[in-house]
Amino acid sequence: MGFYMEQRDTNFAIKAENKEKALEAIKNLAGEETIDDGNEKHFSWVDTKGFVNATTLEEAMDEWRWEIQKDDKGNVNDICFTGEKLGDDEIVFDAIAPYVEKGSTIEMMGEDGVLWRWLFDGKKCREQTPIINWI
Repeated sequence: MGFYMEQRDTNFAIKAENKEKALEAIKNLAGEETIDDGNEKHFSWVDTKGFVNATTLEEAMDEWRWEIQKDDKGNVNDICFTGEKLGDDEIVFDAIAPYVEKGSTIEMMGEDGVLWRWLFDGKKCREQTPIINWI
């Protein structure tokens, strides 16, 4: 697992009043790690202790390699991928999806040029792939 990816575009928001709930949803992921061949539980590229001990949503998302920006009212209004490779990003996005504003998207491109985006519908996060139409 883990091919190189880069962020292309984003339209991402979480209201300030939902940030604590999103943080708790991330912390609740502890215990759902997978076991590798060495019988060690982990998420790809993520230290469980780091997000469990986070005191803010910003700190927790940093542990998952995503930096969030907020406005002067505390609303999250942007997200930026700070890693290099695909990991268990869908796991954290599924966890916070109920608290992300409906219609939010994060568009990515993999090392082989494949495009996809994560779309938040107000309840869940879905992965979408585009249909490219050359005109």
